[in-house]
Amino acid sequence: MLRFLSGGPSEAPLRRQVVRLALPAVGEQVLSLMVGIVNTMLVGHLSAEALTAVGLSSTITGMAHIFVSAVGTGTTALVAQAVGAEKPALATRTMEQAMMLAIALGFLVAVILIPLAPVTLALMGAEGATVDMGVTYLRLVAASLPLSVLMFVGNAALRGAGDTRSPMVVMSAVNLLNAALSYTLIRGTGPLPELGVTGAGIAAGVSTAAGGLAVMTTLLSGKAALRLRRPFNRPDRALLANLMRVGLPAGGESILMHGAFLAYARSISSLGTVAYAAYLIGQRIESLNSMPAQGFAIASTTLSGQSFGAGDPARARRSVFASIRLALGLAAVCSALSLGIPHVLLSLFTDDAAVITQGIPVVRVVAFAQPLMSLAFCLAGGLRGAGDTRSVMTITGISAWCVRVPLAVLSVTVFNLGLVGVQTSMMLDWLSRCIMLGWRFRPVAWEQRAAKLSRELVTATVDQVP
Repeated sequence: MLRFLSGGPSEAPLRRQVVRLALPAVGEQVLSLMVGIVNTMLVGHLSAEALTAVGLSSTITGMAHIFVSAVGTGTTALVAQAVGAEKPALATRTMEQAMMLAIALGFLVAVILIPLAPVTLALMGAEGATVDMGVTYLRLVAASLPLSVLMFVGNAALRGAGDTRSPMVVMSAVNLLNAALSYTLIRGTGPLPELGVTGAGIAAGVSTAAGGLAVMTTLLSGKAALRLRRPFNRPDRALLANLMRVGLPAGGESILMHGAFLAYARSISSLGTVAYAAYLIGQRIESLNSMPAQGFAIASTTLSGQSFGAGDPARARRSVFASIRLALGLAAVCSALSLGIPHVLLSLFTDDAAVITQGIPVVRVVAFAQPLMSLAFCLAGGLRGAGDTRSVMTITGISAWCVRVPLAVLSVTVFNLGLVGVQTSMMLDWLSRCIMLGWRFRPVAWEQRAAKLSRELVTATVDQVP
């Protein structure tokens, strides 16, 4: 066990490379989450209804980002493989096609979501003032999608090329802008009126749209192996087909996960506004704690993809295990904080004593789930880097719909276990996911399967670009 955790001295260069990629990625993930956290913290001190409105709206926009995440996953994997195969022209062409597709998807989702905002919130169980506030927030954020999607896909391309620093810098700027606008607009400063949830929506929409423009500017100047030359070129059917070949299963995974998450959140909202507010804050803490694991998962994806592109599946496997070891170490720290001072963490988001009381056991369950989440993230990242997104989709669907959702519903409707039972179903979901991902990652079979798939993807695209 100790040997696994240390990896041995021969793995030191690989660990350094993992850390070099992962630390900026962790920073980016934390900063990306902070846009929502800052708004939640400021809105949470207004009322439980305001907090619920922002939380439900964020869940809906998260569902809308599924399509963009599919493009981003395909972009990271194929750009990484092209860089590993020393095909910079292919990497750039992949990025250009991905960004063009993302803009089209952003417009499509905005056109659908803006008029349907009241309906979607009602389906989520929102009522009264929560609906009124949520509709405004949701429409403001949806209007920014055509530009904000550029940030997600452009950053995905940069990660695939091995540049995790630039996305972190962009997200730093986005957070500074969001924090300034949120503080100014939510409560009102100087001559500006207090806009409440509307101010939070303006801040989130403007800051993420600005992030999209910033990423586009970064890529136009040239970064890593990428330089954006023709952002609005003709569609390349062969290249788009390969993007979708890798990306669609990732999109399917997100649909399955977010669909399960909506059902999961719906069962919690039936417990009342205070319970949902406690769950929402617990989810924010869970997301913040999982950011280090997601950063190491990004390193796992990038190094796995580049190693397979270079024809070295053994190094890909070692990269994934190096990421796991480091992620588990940080997970232990996060778990200790969640177990030791849950009331302090919750009080950062709300002053409501009832919400804090219900949130404490939720945060403690999250602490036990943290190592499982770290392991699952890194294993899934390695599989995605090799282009094996279909198995990750299947495993996610089985865990979410056969474990998390039914157990959460039973916890509320039959066993009357409340939020603790619902969160325990989340932890069991991650446990089952780890078991299945570990089976898919078993030594020789995984290397042969992933190497074959990677060769097919690289061969299919290398012929398209000199």
